[in-house]
Amino acid sequence: MKLTDYIYRAFSYISFRLTSVNTLGYGIHSPYLFHIVRDLFYDENAYYCFADIEKQRQKLLRCHKPIYVQDLGTGKSENRLISHIARTALASPKEAQLLFRLVNFIHPNTILELGTSLGITTSYLAAAAPTANIITIEGSENIASQARQTLKNTHAGNVQLLQGNIDQLLPQALTDLKKIDFAFIDANHTYQATINYFSSISPLCGKHSVVVLDDIHYSKSMHKAWQEIQSMKSVTSTIDLWHMGIVFFNPQFPKKHYKTRI
Repeated sequence: MKLTDYIYRAFSYISFRLTSVNTLGYGIHSPYLFHIVRDLFYDENAYYCFADIEKQRQKLLRCHKPIYVQDLGTGKSENRLISHIARTALASPKEAQLLFRLVNFIHPNTILELGTSLGITTSYLAAAAPTANIITIEGSENIASQARQTLKNTHAGNVQLLQGNIDQLLPQALTDLKKIDFAFIDANHTYQATINYFSSISPLCGKHSVVVLDDIHYSKSMHKAWQEIQSMKSVTSTIDLWHMGIVFFNPQFPKKHYKTRI
């Protein structure tokens, strides 16, 4: 990450704090979106699977084994400790559990995840929708190997993990799924890759579909991609949570973009 991106994120976060609200959903005009914010975002109950999945996270955080990582997005390759990957690349428990609640609420039949990492978030998605057809794609062979072990340990039997270049694997994954009820995009954090991913996924999304993009304020280019996605004709409402953005396609929702602190 460049120094300019760190500076951008700092100023962007200050702006977000000044322009976002933390009012348990009040001010959101759609009853459906109001329910999501009030009853899902601020839910602090621990569901049955949380403890088991977090045990796997702790194992990864304690594993100081080095693995060779190929980042197909940046083109860089290096040896990295599994513990470092777990500490820096995984969604936090709060973020992953929010995704669990969202998926558990919308009951998707198909789920697509771009960027499996070590499989923790994937495990939450699988636990939230145990009968869904889930495809997740990870670029690095060794990270994918670790993710498969995580998915085995969390008994995520409804997940198909594809390893390789997302640009090459995504078209077939979309063909296999036929439609996208829920997607989580947490892969190559660049403007063009994010736009390409969303543009490929959105035609398969129906009015009840939800797409979540991670790190929408990661850099100026990622925020540009987020703003462009918000302006797309197929997109109605969006919710900016700072660390991630949630996209809705229901034409009955107002064309409105919310910023909410949780």
